[in-house]
Amino acid sequence: MTRKNIGGLNDYIVLKEEKEVVFYLHNPYPDCLEIPAIMKQRFPDDYKSIVTSDLEEFKKYGEKV
Repeated sequence: MTRKNIGGLNDYIVLKEEKEVVFYLHNPYPDCLEIPAIMKQRFPDDYKSIVTSDLEEFKKYGEKV
């Protein structure tokens, strides 16, 4: 995440061991409605999504990678 402008459906962290994908959405609605389609296209069925609007929490997930 070297960009200054983060937030949106392109900003996510994949936690492979936990099989989770964490999305950072500053204003989750209505962008969050697109997440099921993204998950279906890009990740195996057993992965689950997590949405956070807290940048600090998102960064903490990034430390797990």
